[in-house]
Amino acid sequence: MTVRRLSPKTLSAVDRAISAGDPALARPHYRALMAATSLPAGMLYRLAMLEARTGAADTAIRLLEAARAGGAADPDLLVNLAQLKLGRDDPAGAYDCLCILPESARAHPMVARLEGDALSGLGRHADAAAAYQTGLRRAPNDATLHANLGVAYRALGRWREAARHLETALARGPTVEARVNLAGLFVDLDQADRAVELLTQGLARAPGTGLLHRHLAFAARADGDAVRANAAARRAVLLVPGDVSAIATVSELADNRADLPTAERWVGHARVLDPRHVASAQLAVRLARRLKRFDEALTVADRWLVAETTPARRYPLLFERAQVSEARGDPVAAFAAFEAANTAQTAAAPTSLDPEHAFRQLADLGRLYATAQPSVPMPKSDPSDGPLPLFLVGFPRSGTTLLDQVLDAHPDIAVVEERPFIAGLIARFSVAGRIYPEALTELTDAERTEMRAWYRTQMNRFLPGTPTRYVVDKMPLNLVHAGLIRAVFPEARFLLALRHPCDVVLSCFMQNFHLNTWMASFTTLEGAARLYRAALGVWETYVDAFDPPRLTVRYEDLVDDLPREAARVLQFLDLPWHDGVTRFHEHARGRGVLATPSAAQVTQPVYRTALARWRRYDFAMTPIARTLAEEIRRYGYDDQEEDQ
Repeated sequence: MTVRRLSPKTLSAVDRAISAGDPALARPHYRALMAATSLPAGMLYRLAMLEARTGAADTAIRLLEAARAGGAADPDLLVNLAQLKLGRDDPAGAYDCLCILPESARAHPMVARLEGDALSGLGRHADAAAAYQTGLRRAPNDATLHANLGVAYRALGRWREAARHLETALARGPTVEARVNLAGLFVDLDQADRAVELLTQGLARAPGTGLLHRHLAFAARADGDAVRANAAARRAVLLVPGDVSAIATVSELADNRADLPTAERWVGHARVLDPRHVASAQLAVRLARRLKRFDEALTVADRWLVAETTPARRYPLLFERAQVSEARGDPVAAFAAFEAANTAQTAAAPTSLDPEHAFRQLADLGRLYATAQPSVPMPKSDPSDGPLPLFLVGFPRSGTTLLDQVLDAHPDIAVVEERPFIAGLIARFSVAGRIYPEALTELTDAERTEMRAWYRTQMNRFLPGTPTRYVVDKMPLNLVHAGLIRAVFPEARFLLALRHPCDVVLSCFMQNFHLNTWMASFTTLEGAARLYRAALGVWETYVDAFDPPRLTVRYEDLVDDLPREAARVLQFLDLPWHDGVTRFHEHARGRGVLATPSAAQVTQPVYRTALARWRRYDFAMTPIARTLAEEIRRYGYDDQEEDQ
């Protein structure tokens, strides 16, 4: 075999180029360098580092790979190659370099951080956390390791540990990355107000930081402040014109308020900058569907999906694609796409997610109120206590959003949408070291008074400046916590939103919910039906136990005759008629961010396309209907069955 060696003249030219710090002088010789079978790996390494310093990462990677192929396995070479690969969004290639290093090298804090970053990029968050912990044993004060470990724990759903490490990172090295990740954790925990406060503090120190403005937009949107979210997103775009996430947020906010031309303009800009951006691709498909350009929507989705294999990135587009097939009247294709979307979302969910937690809590609630009704003394009336509490409950996708928009259009009613106030009351038991729901039997009058005050303080943040007679707490699954609500607010009234059980279950299966221990059941029809039966069963236990003041409103009746049903609700509330309730869609468009999956629909007049949707999917829904036969009968939908 012929051994290809470089001439002394070429070696001398390359060496001079390295000494001069000018890779341009060496580049004419790269082809010969790569082809040589006898070349000191050190020269390729030095050239690679020179190219890396000038920003030519791809060239540096090729030179380091050539050195590695030539037999060089120097730890410095492998670490630098891994770092360059991570910078080029190749976590698999980076980990391939790092995993062959000896344990002593991988224990170095910088190497441990790189390994953790590579594993995080591969979705192996538990392994990433272990790598970051290895680094922290050698460098316990390293702010970056704390921050990255916090991010890994956040991905695993280990919220408390995530918060602890992110707060440590912020205290020891107040970086923008630590701040935005802690803010993101607060949003995950339904504490968007804390996220807004944290990011605002960061902007007071660094007002020109586009990343902080972008995350402030995310947090303000979650906090229901559309004006602030839009301003922050637009500011981020001004500071960083190529910030695709900020541009997509401006588009999403426009879509939320039904300004489709503005939404299309901004999402088009985002798609030009980054065709692979998940959120902007989602929006492009959604907008095309809303404008009934179904072929275009499918083309955008399919072109995007064909090049993507990661479940966490695929499932949002799969849900959007499924909605297109549903809208164009192709239930077979739609159902297959919804199944694929739910499968991908399940694969992307944290392994620590425990759907059985919801069923255990429901069983505990049912037993408690079936055997011993906790005593509930009526607190003293206080005129300054605020508007009367009205709880709008029901199973998700039962028409609660349509009903809350009708209510909010009345001047004597203020609706606060999907805020975790009751979840906050439940969390107070855990903080005190007590178990919910068993602790309901131990509540003292002083604790009830304190819980009422806390709830009112939280609620008041979202109330309009003008006083109203009622405040509506709209959180559908508060249905299962009516016992706690009664314990704190014995005077509370309830509006129960109902819809055909099969339509509810199918709609939950079709919805791209953020998965938690409750929503995780919606990834299969069987799981959704099981949760429906369990949740409504607990509600019926409350009805038998203490007969809460309530009015049931069926979605089908609301759609069939809105004025009649609205009048019935207002009569229940002892309120006069107001014409605005039948023009709720006009009111909704000016309301800001709607914290609900149904935001797009309620900015339109009442429509009937969702009625009896489940019958179009009878090939999948027939066995589910048999499972829900008791609930279908109990809530009066068996008459509809006979009419078919």
